[in-house]
Amino acid sequence: MNTINRTQRLCAYSLLVSTMIFASGCSDSSGESSREQLSFNTAPTFSSTANTSASAQQPYSYTATGEDIDGDSLSYQAHTLPSWLSFENNVLAGTPSTTHIGDHDVVLVVSDGKLSTTQSFTVTVALASNAKAWTMTWSDEFNGTSLDSQHWQVETGDGSQYGLIGWGNNELQWYQEENITVADGKLIITAQEQQTNNYNYTSGRMKSEAKVDVTYGRIEASVKAPYGQGLWSAFWMLPTNSQYGGWASGGEIDIMELFSLTTDQKVLGTIHYGMAWPLNRSAGGQHSLNVTDAFHLYAVEWEQDEIRWYADDVHYATVSSDTWWSYYYENSELGYVSKPAAPFDQDFHLLLNLAVGGNLPGSPDAQTQFPAVMEVDYVRVYQCDSTSQTGVGCVTNVNAAATIAAPSDVHIANYPLFIDKAQDITWHINDETVSRGLTAAIAWDNDGAISLSEVDIGGEHNTVLEISTSNMGNMAISATDKEAFALFGMGSSAEPWKLHAGELKFDLFINSANTTADSNILIKMDSGWPALGEKVIPVNTLKMDQWNRVSVPINDLLATPGQQPLDMNAVVNLFVIEFSGAAHVQLDNIALECGHKDSGGCGINPPKVEIEGEQITVFDDAVNADIWTNGIGAWDTISGADYFDGQSDNHVTWSTVDSDDADRGKVLEIGFSGNGADGLLYFQSAQPIDVSDYQNGALIFDIKVLDYAQTTSGISYKIDCIFPCTTGDQVLGVIADNQWQTITVPVTDLVNFGLNPKSVNTGLVIYPTWGDQQGVTLQIDNVRWEKSTSTDTPPPSSSNGLMIYDGTIAPTWELWDCCGGATVEQVQSEDSNYATVAQYTFNSTPTVAGIMSSASFDASTLSDGTLEFDLKVLSQPTDTSGDWLIKVEGITNQVFAELKLSQSQEGIAPQQDQWQHYTFALSELEAAGLNLSAVKIIMVFPTWGTGDGAVYQLDNVQFTTP
Repeated sequence: MNTINRTQRLCAYSLLVSTMIFASGCSDSSGESSREQLSFNTAPTFSSTANTSASAQQPYSYTATGEDIDGDSLSYQAHTLPSWLSFENNVLAGTPSTTHIGDHDVVLVVSDGKLSTTQSFTVTVALASNAKAWTMTWSDEFNGTSLDSQHWQVETGDGSQYGLIGWGNNELQWYQEENITVADGKLIITAQEQQTNNYNYTSGRMKSEAKVDVTYGRIEASVKAPYGQGLWSAFWMLPTNSQYGGWASGGEIDIMELFSLTTDQKVLGTIHYGMAWPLNRSAGGQHSLNVTDAFHLYAVEWEQDEIRWYADDVHYATVSSDTWWSYYYENSELGYVSKPAAPFDQDFHLLLNLAVGGNLPGSPDAQTQFPAVMEVDYVRVYQCDSTSQTGVGCVTNVNAAATIAAPSDVHIANYPLFIDKAQDITWHINDETVSRGLTAAIAWDNDGAISLSEVDIGGEHNTVLEISTSNMGNMAISATDKEAFALFGMGSSAEPWKLHAGELKFDLFINSANTTADSNILIKMDSGWPALGEKVIPVNTLKMDQWNRVSVPINDLLATPGQQPLDMNAVVNLFVIEFSGAAHVQLDNIALECGHKDSGGCGINPPKVEIEGEQITVFDDAVNADIWTNGIGAWDTISGADYFDGQSDNHVTWSTVDSDDADRGKVLEIGFSGNGADGLLYFQSAQPIDVSDYQNGALIFDIKVLDYAQTTSGISYKIDCIFPCTTGDQVLGVIADNQWQTITVPVTDLVNFGLNPKSVNTGLVIYPTWGDQQGVTLQIDNVRWEKSTSTDTPPPSSSNGLMIYDGTIAPTWELWDCCGGATVEQVQSEDSNYATVAQYTFNSTPTVAGIMSSASFDASTLSDGTLEFDLKVLSQPTDTSGDWLIKVEGITNQVFAELKLSQSQEGIAPQQDQWQHYTFALSELEAAGLNLSAVKIIMVFPTWGTGDGAVYQLDNVQFTTP
């Protein structure tokens, strides 16, 4: 029997537990060494007791200390922390907000490098027990007999004085002073059904700008709102002298908005922030309350990092500075910036108004009673006794169930163009890097006047671009492959008033000795001369003989086009610097940068995928992952994010299943849950797909709806072409009910809807119509794009014209009402020269009506053609302020012509109780904006919102030629 001596046993044991025991002097079986040394390592411990209590809006701190009997050096880490705490140098610290009231788990770890010990505890955040009191600093109790002009200014008109016709919301009233009165201790704002200045309603709006301005505090008003559809009561705040640009980067605080108060009454509280429209954001909440029954108290408590909303002292929403932000253009040196507290760290003033109609409430209906009155008992402003600098320290009322807005921030994309050398534009696509090289070169040398070189000047700039010219010339940065770039989310020459946040940024050194002092430097971006945008910078506005940091907004380039406008979808030269005289300059750190409210909302599209062949397969038994590289994905309003797992618990689920039709093989089955969300499913590519060669073809797919559940709005689809480019929602209606149906959409229609065929990134987006998709299950198959197809149905056309309606409706056409505001029927005419005619009877709901086709009609082939029809007005509208109009639309409602009937060749307005013939030259309609190659809707109607009571008949509606 072999024996193992003690030393051998210890050596073997030390191998097993080497993290706990160190053994030295181990000998072999010969026993040559008899010396033994054993050292045991003990885990460290925490010697400090955690601080488990914190007060909202007050600093919390806990210093963790440990001890180790072995004397080892100790390190500390935090394994679990709430967002409001940080752990650095053994110190756990942070200031919780009121949104953090409750329990928060913390796990700290102390280690000697081999062994560790955890300290787990819960920090409970509660309201501070030493809250200060709110002190009223201003109020208007409305105890007089007229509005106090020291506090308030009445605003009049329709907002056109600010460039905001309809006050930016398509409101239907004209504001005037006489609609605001003070009596019996109340402010009274009255909305009247009263015609003035081409508006059908009047009301009142007032503000305290430069009279009562507030930064932080409690702002409240006691208000009784009127009942009725289409009425919009508001108590709100705007910045007095915004430091952060216009709306909404400058901010807006809606303390109370009450609109269309009928059966489902609620108050809304909201802030608007982010970027200038249309890239603004909003956050807030709502609270159900019977607001028209009595006076109710509406308030915000506004602090440096938090805004809370209250209705009758019920706290129902909170937004913190983790949510709000402002991204705005500071100046030509700093460019676009974002400051942490902005925009809610500046003076705001108060507004009160009662609007009629608008985007949110819609129009009044027959049940809306006028005059409608909004009453205000008082308006009061308080500041916190603790400090007026931050407004913090007086909160005593926090509801744990209140809505808390999610964090958000601006998303910035940066593309270096030249830093020490011309850079590459890179994209990371499916774990691969795709690049396009750039080059800086002379673009216009003006007969050799200009030279360019790269010079190493050392220091912080190192290699720079050096340009010398004796007389004009320019330098450009473009792609080495000479192909154009597609920029998105940075604005459009077609709509330069829609401000975005792209900029060219660069460092510029001007040698004054060799630069003409009164000359200009032009910064440009172009799509190939003369399609460009430019910004002129006088040399004498820049610093000489030292480095300038310069920012040029893309908005400025779009607003100042060349002979042709800059095409952001086809930018050849990303950066051009041009000189109007002699110049000697150096350039460095040239970059294109953009900001957006959405992740991926702006940037440069990656290289497009070139497609060959007669067909682009999207799904046939499986997704074509070679092209649609991101595969199948979905998004819904609850998750708020894209997801690619079809078997998750999200609103949209999908799987590939065997079809009941054996010839089909595999199909994609898609389910939409009943959880109240709206969602969609898509096939997506990480790179844009160029389908330009398919413009004579079609998008085709098969669909079968297994279960419509309780929905009635049917199915919709769209195609996206790199955000924000899209066709928009296209409603197919109730189709394919438990049977397969093939849908064919001409690519020309998709282009008319808004598709950019050069940058398609979804093969198909499919979903039950938004707002009505609970419980729907459907299948799709054979999704593809075809260059040409026998199933294509080109827009019908005829060189001899088309009779659309003469008592019989032409194929694909139908009598139509837009918005439920008219009854449409065929009746027998009382006139012997007419038989069956179309009759339209308008009610109080605003609408337009006419004839619509399910397929567009090509009228471009009608030489010297006309659109003609017969009209008989049986009853004029009760509101006579409007005109009788004709509007002809194409595939999209953005392409149309609208004229008065009195602008016809006959030149007369409709007269009651007589048939009248109207003729419009197609050339006139085209000049007014219509695309004649794709006509879809012909409308005849009184001016929007004035049609109530109108009854008229149509007959002999036709496109014709002489």
